[in-house]
Amino acid sequence: MHLNFSLSAPSANAWIKASLSGLWLMASLQGISAHADPISDLSTGPYSGRIEFSSVTPPDRHLYARKLYNTFKDVIVTADILMPKNIAPGTKVPAVIVSHGSGGVESNSFDVWGRVLNEAGYAVMVTDTYTPRGVKETNSDQGRVPYPAHVADTMNALRVLSTHPQIDTKRIFNIGFSRGGSTAFDTAWPTWSDPINTDGVKFAGHVAMYPGNCNIRYRTDDREKVNAPVLVLLADPELEEAADVKVCERWYDELIAKGNDIKYKEYRGGRHAFDTLNFSYRWNPQTTSAKQCDMELYMTMKPGSGLGNNVLNVKTNQPLTRDTWVPVMKDCTKITGGSRGGGNAEIVQKQVVIDTMSFLDSLSRR
Repeated sequence: MHLNFSLSAPSANAWIKASLSGLWLMASLQGISAHADPISDLSTGPYSGRIEFSSVTPPDRHLYARKLYNTFKDVIVTADILMPKNIAPGTKVPAVIVSHGSGGVESNSFDVWGRVLNEAGYAVMVTDTYTPRGVKETNSDQGRVPYPAHVADTMNALRVLSTHPQIDTKRIFNIGFSRGGSTAFDTAWPTWSDPINTDGVKFAGHVAMYPGNCNIRYRTDDREKVNAPVLVLLADPELEEAADVKVCERWYDELIAKGNDIKYKEYRGGRHAFDTLNFSYRWNPQTTSAKQCDMELYMTMKPGSGLGNNVLNVKTNQPLTRDTWVPVMKDCTKITGGSRGGGNAEIVQKQVVIDTMSFLDSLSRR
């Protein structure tokens, strides 16, 4: 199902007229300081600025999904809360938790999305999964931080942000980019959201931008549906080096056919990271790409139940086992160069902002 949006989303107008100067981060984070102790409750503050909260580092997807908590390592992570200006007394505003990509927290989190969302009346929480774990980036080695740590941090961010007295807990959304886009997609599914106790609070919607989880799929749709609507924004299939966009779309069509509220859209001429600040072209010589992979399994939840059900190399239509899954995955996963921005990036990015805000605003009005 392809998605078409109107070009008239009013909440994006201010951004479209503005130039991205790169000063939003500096202006928004004035006065921020880290706190000595992790925060579990924001009911008495701080209401904005940098906070630290408790999370966990699960070693792998299976241990996380099966809730084998004794294998998780505790960690204190940091996040920045940006509140919109001029909140009326007694008003609760919608909020977005931002999940960064493999490059760590980059300028787009603040100077693009922090600016857009704050101007539209949304609070923003940018969570840093890497720095507290002593890692700068995972572009060339995704194993530096286990992937489910990204999911756990996002769900723990939801747990903490939901206690903020100015935040509407029924209107908290998750958006993410690349590896964070995979996170924003996965947090929509009970298998990946439920291991973290959020006292019943769930995301109201998810925006996954150029996600990287399409080609190696850990599926749960044999027994569950998404908790909330999902919007996936994809790069041009001819320009995306990190994933096979057509495989993504085939998977989404399967999920939609099963009754999941998922919409997706391609952006012709848009490269990976089409929301890069100032639209500039960049070349990353070391980017993890699973574009040559097409493999999947259906997660089994019982501890000790093995790799999963219906484990398949779709490219060869051959079943995989615990012994063959990893070698096939390693063989088709490559470190390659990756292009960012450039070309018609400004046009693409403006449309991405419009489409994202239209999606969030439509859910906020429900």
